[in-house]
Amino acid sequence: MPSLQETPCLRKERSVPSLMWNVTLALCTLLVLPTVYYGWRPLAMAFVTVALCCLAEVAVCLVRRRTIHSDPSLLVTGLVIALLMPVNAPFWMPAVAALFAVLVVRAPFGGTGCTPFNPAAAGVAFVTICWPERMFSYVSSTIGWVLPVFGDCTYMEVRSPAGVLKEGLKPDIVPLEMLWGRFVGPMGTTAMLVIGACGLFLVFRRIANWEAPVFFLLAAALWAALCPRIACSPLTSVKYELMSGSLFFCAIFMVTDPVTAPRTAVARSIYGAFCGALVMAFRHFGAYEQGACFAILASNAIAPLLDRAAGAVRVWGGKIVES
Repeated sequence: MPSLQETPCLRKERSVPSLMWNVTLALCTLLVLPTVYYGWRPLAMAFVTVALCCLAEVAVCLVRRRTIHSDPSLLVTGLVIALLMPVNAPFWMPAVAALFAVLVVRAPFGGTGCTPFNPAAAGVAFVTICWPERMFSYVSSTIGWVLPVFGDCTYMEVRSPAGVLKEGLKPDIVPLEMLWGRFVGPMGTTAMLVIGACGLFLVFRRIANWEAPVFFLLAAALWAALCPRIACSPLTSVKYELMSGSLFFCAIFMVTDPVTAPRTAVARSIYGAFCGALVMAFRHFGAYEQGACFAILASNAIAPLLDRAAGAVRVWGGKIVES
């Protein structure tokens, strides 16, 4: 496994641990509101996914007889998987997603900096296909601290705004109220203001580039305005689409992944726009209320082609500029 300082798919001016620890810090802030609303269960789920990611990586290193390195990117993978789960999900489901992410998507390609597909997106997509009814089952955010920390949750299920939109209906909640995360959905994706603050933090710290998430959101907003799924104004459609489901979370924490995203600014812009449009296509025509992880994986597949095309255009123009 390549050392953390020599990963071929990341920029060399910043160390991988520095990047990953900053992203980990941002992700940890998204556990605060779910813990306030639901109790200790979100923290326990995050601990399980992170621990399993680390243990799976250790097992891979032992089998391959390689040195075991501390790798903060495993923390990011585990936290992203946990935050994309409903808080009432049985613990074996995020556990399967974490093991799939490391053993199937990450390890075969060489580990940190070498994975062509986002491991967390692949893990979540896998459990979504296998157990969609559990993946999109939610309990009310007003239920309080009555959820068991590790046991199964059998409380009355409610529909998320994304699920209501999938049925062509208008959610009961007002878009302004969705800013604070007091509605159901994947437990780390509902606090819009916190996610936005994390995005600004990552961009200003130069941990993430701005092109991909901005063009991602612009493409999704344009689609929502031109083709609303409910009878409402274009602006209201944009608000509901951007703030429901995992779209905004994926724009900040997954589209910006420096390993699987393109390396050049132009390619990142096209990549973000393509991914944003694909997310909306999955919402309109897909089988599930959320398809962001599938859109991420499909966009990962064309990222090298976009870099190659952008490089060819620069060479053809007689001007080579490294972004």
